Amino acid sequence: MGSHLSLLDATRALRETSFPDSARAFFAPGRANLLGAHLDYNGGVVMPVALSKGTCAILVPRSDGRLRFVSANFPGEPIELALDALRPQREEVWSSYLEGAIYLAQQEWGEVPGLDIYVDADLPMARGLSSSASVQCVALFGLARLLGREVPVQELIQLAHRSETEYVGVQCGVLDPMAVFLGQPDRLMHYDCFTGEVEHLPLPADQVAIAVMDSGVKRELAGSAFNERVQECASSFAVLKQQIPELGCLAHLRREDFEAHRGLLSAVQQRRCEHVVSEVARTEQASAGLRAGRLDVFGAAMTAAHASLRRDYEVSTPELDALVEAALAVDGCYGSRLTGAGFGGCTVAVLHPDAIAGFSEEVPRRYREATGRDTEVMIFRPAGGPAEWSLD
Repeated sequence: MGSHLSLLDATRALRETSFPDSARAFFAPGRANLLGAHLDYNGGVVMPVALSKGTCAILVPRSDGRLRFVSANFPGEPIELALDALRPQREEVWSSYLEGAIYLAQQEWGEVPGLDIYVDADLPMARGLSSSASVQCVALFGLARLLGREVPVQELIQLAHRSETEYVGVQCGVLDPMAVFLGQPDRLMHYDCFTGEVEHLPLPADQVAIAVMDSGVKRELAGSAFNERVQECASSFAVLKQQIPELGCLAHLRREDFEAHRGLLSAVQQRRCEHVVSEVARTEQASAGLRAGRLDVFGAAMTAAHASLRRDYEVSTPELDALVEAALAVDGCYGSRLTGAGFGGCTVAVLHPDAIAGFSEEVPRRYREATGRDTEVMIFRPAGGPAEWSLD
């Protein structure tokens, strides 16, 4: 699907031909993290934004206690099973994320009806844009509405997180469903992973477009390398905590304390801490920039973050570097960096909407010249959280 609107139009057209009057449609966005790279597990600030593309789910109650899942994104036979057949890690199938949401809802809310669920998404999958969280969030949001339940958003966030960790079996943080559920139009979320405090900063869609580019390099090392980085930071914190007892998390490490004690750390640990300390400073600078309407300051912090991810955190690749360079060469681009864990995958850029056409043509051309690889530019706008769509 080309845009949020076209997904809505397709859903309405499908409703007219294929679904009864009892059908209801819901939407949940994807998300991209623009700043605060690898700060979530270090207790720092992360700055995600909900995206204008995501997942639509049409829910139709049925009276026989069975579930039927159909996806426009995974053509083939529907997946069908009884409600009482839901089990954590039952089978590795695309519907697991929907199953997990229903299973957790049963556990927490009591009786859930049988359902036909049709899912369609205009959000690219496995690109670091939280497509799985989008699916779980739309299912939980829609199910709560269908049951007429007033569920606090924090409960929905926790259920979505548990759905992925307990039912699907993927160990991940709570940031993705939080960014999806708490997204606001024309806003970026400023989330303190240590205190849990949330603030929404201005990111006006008439001044900012969000571009995501796929390097075409599979993130085959991302899982193991991510675990290594987590451990390197944890071991660094353990060493520094002995010297600085009041240190609550690695992201609270002050520059002067780091310099005073860096000799106790290995060369690798020093580089990881350098990234964390400098990234904390960048999130502070970028936040101040957004509050002042200085998108150039925010973009510069993104670009500096990429340099740190390449040099100090060592999670970039030549292809990711080439994509960032290609983006920065286009007039109207405020800043760019790799997104996600690194070692392949995607980069993200913020640019002025007037630059979209030139950016979409120029970046693939420059990337092909530099690497021999092709890429496409996916354009998003800052968006709100889940919603019910009128099908009339």
